[in-house]
Amino acid sequence: MRNAIVLVVDRLGAGCLGPYGNTWIETPSWNRVAVQSALFEWALTDALDLPTVYRSYWQGQHALCPARPRASLPEALAAAGVHCTLVTDEPQLADIPGADCFAERIALTPAEAERPATEVFQTQMAQLFAAAASQLERMPEPFLLWIHSRGMAGAWDGPVELRNEYADEDDPLPPELVVPPVKRFESAYDPDELLGYQHAYAGQVALFDLCLGAFLDTAWATAGWDRTLLVLTSPRGYPLGEHRVVGPCDAAVYEEQVHVPCLVRLPHDRGAGIRCQELVQPPDLDATLREAFRLEPDGEPRWGQSLLALLGTEPPAWRDRAATISPAAQALRTPAWLLVRRHGDRHDDQHIDQHEVFAKPDDRWEVNEVANRCPEAVEQLENAWDEFQRAAQASPLAQPSPLSNLLREGFG
Repeated sequence: MRNAIVLVVDRLGAGCLGPYGNTWIETPSWNRVAVQSALFEWALTDALDLPTVYRSYWQGQHALCPARPRASLPEALAAAGVHCTLVTDEPQLADIPGADCFAERIALTPAEAERPATEVFQTQMAQLFAAAASQLERMPEPFLLWIHSRGMAGAWDGPVELRNEYADEDDPLPPELVVPPVKRFESAYDPDELLGYQHAYAGQVALFDLCLGAFLDTAWATAGWDRTLLVLTSPRGYPLGEHRVVGPCDAAVYEEQVHVPCLVRLPHDRGAGIRCQELVQPPDLDATLREAFRLEPDGEPRWGQSLLALLGTEPPAWRDRAATISPAAQALRTPAWLLVRRHGDRHDDQHIDQHEVFAKPDDRWEVNEVANRCPEAVEQLENAWDEFQRAAQASPLAQPSPLSNLLREGFG
């Protein structure tokens, strides 16, 4: 492979996409990519803030790893003669270490939207994808084209028809808001209000899918497409009422914010149709691109592992746990469990237990909290979390000991 396109769309949760089981939002362009790609079923972000996730993307370090000076992925690729271009509408990226190593940086600063657009091409997302497509047509090989879209963290300015399509005949029409909603609902709330936000979000996902389709038409027509790796992912999801929360009004580490999509399309349909069940995290993107471009090891230990290794005939042993941190909580995911450790916060005048445990993968949206029924699992999960943290913070990096059968397989 000589080239790579990485498309990062913010606040796009895996649960809103057809290949991840969603049945009510139409995502035909995403579905088309999925048919040609390897899909990583359990991609879990390691943090909820962009600078930390991008440190993982570009330095291969987990969010729990201490910051150490090291060459970033864009810097290493540039040194190897790869032409690196960043196209984004997210101002935060300019200050992230490694961003200044791109040979070209195209930063769009769209005007603040006051109302939904009347046409798709007028939307901020469409303008970003148009700029990325224009850039792709003149990229010199070998290249890395990194596209970061604010996605659902940006203005919800898609035409109202896109969101209205999701309202049934008896439903109220979705609100014509453009500022992404951020709200915590009380125990008694208006379900129509929540439904309106969900339909408005669905309209934005539909807008993204239209923009993705137009961009892919350009990509597939370029001369270097048969030499190009494509990665589609997101740094974090968007709560839509699963825990009576809409938008990023807290830093909870539940499924709706942590579980993100990850598709890897290889040239000549290698790996097409594979659904990988391993636990993958943002630092793996750094390792994947380093392998794809055949970069020589620089002697720096990195936490991430190349996803390409999972697509071969003999996949290697893989990690048995993944972790996510935020200012409010930490989460440890194993094949059979999710441990959520909250920082003693309160909600509805009820103290939330410090430990929450959910059976995985069956309890996808963390509905049934079972810590008080599984004390042995809680104790082992706590120990596994402590060991994971120590291993990530060790110098050099260490490997935690294998999980018990209980944490891998549950009580079954």
